[in-house]
Amino acid sequence: MPRRPAPRAAVAVAVVTAVLAVAVFALHPAVTATAKSAFVLDGAFGGPLPRPWAPAVERSERAVAGVVVDRYAPPGGAPPVLLVPGAAPAGRDDERVVSLASSLAAAGREVVVPELRLYAAELDVDDVDRVVRVAAHLCRGGGGLVLLGFSYGGSLALVAAADDRVAGCIDLVATFGAYGDLVGVIQAAVTGVSVVDGEVHPWEAADGSVVRRVVRDAAARLVPEEERAPLRRALEQQDPGGLPAAARLVYRMVTTDDPALVAELAGRLPPPGDALVETFSPVDVAGEVEADVLAAHALDDPAVPVAELLRLQRAFPGARVATLGSFEHVDLSTDDGLGPLVRDLAVAGAFVQALLRPQEDWPWE
Repeated sequence: MPRRPAPRAAVAVAVVTAVLAVAVFALHPAVTATAKSAFVLDGAFGGPLPRPWAPAVERSERAVAGVVVDRYAPPGGAPPVLLVPGAAPAGRDDERVVSLASSLAAAGREVVVPELRLYAAELDVDDVDRVVRVAAHLCRGGGGLVLLGFSYGGSLALVAAADDRVAGCIDLVATFGAYGDLVGVIQAAVTGVSVVDGEVHPWEAADGSVVRRVVRDAAARLVPEEERAPLRRALEQQDPGGLPAAARLVYRMVTTDDPALVAELAGRLPPPGDALVETFSPVDVAGEVEADVLAAHALDDPAVPVAELLRLQRAFPGARVATLGSFEHVDLSTDDGLGPLVRDLAVAGAFVQALLRPQEDWPWE
């Protein structure tokens, strides 16, 4: 028996239902985050993709909780992202920072970049407080904050997320090229290996790498103030003669070629060195971080050993982690050819999608 044609009303209902289903699917937060991630990544790398529907982004300098920041925002309200760069000499004006912040803001985020001493390759305990104060201010909207940190800035973001002043208001801390343990970075920088759970991971810093400047600055800050100038001179002259006890211990720690001795001497640091190591080591405060953690790292990172990702993974067992071969620290490289590049861009896209996803439900009830 031939099938009777469906009534027009039934066809119309079916079409409308299908269109609504597609619209609901397209508006699902996971789908919109995935779609946006491609454009955010393209914009961060100065790519050619047009974004005619993206909102205009305004960059402005202001003071937030007593900290000078750059704010990138579309018109109206938007969920906040606190972006913490690493030791970039140009700081907030670094081209990579500006491109990424602008691209995220065009995806409907309020991006805030604080002024930090870290940009001058200095470890300053006040930087932790600066990040926490800005984060607490951004959390006044009801939480849901995302912290995004690169290199040493990623480690700083993780440490800040453990502070009681931001407890419960940070949804995600995403890091790219961060370290887990400051002593581990010193160990790799001075001996050429990272030792994680007894396993040795060879590592070579790039010539003129910022890690050497940071380690030299960190070494001076590990001793009492009156011993810092003598320690700096001793390191420059490679002569520890006449150093006081604390400075002599730190001198040995940052000049030995024995990785086990680095860890041993770090465990004997007197104040203020012991507190500084803990302050700048995310693994030491991992238990106080309530936010989800997302961490990516370049396999051949010349500035922060990739073994530091293992330390983060052990300290934050629930963290989502990824490695990439086409990056040199935090910068994309095309030296390995098209295949690896496409693979790593897919991984980077997934990283950005995971970064965007928690806030795609905004505004929150």
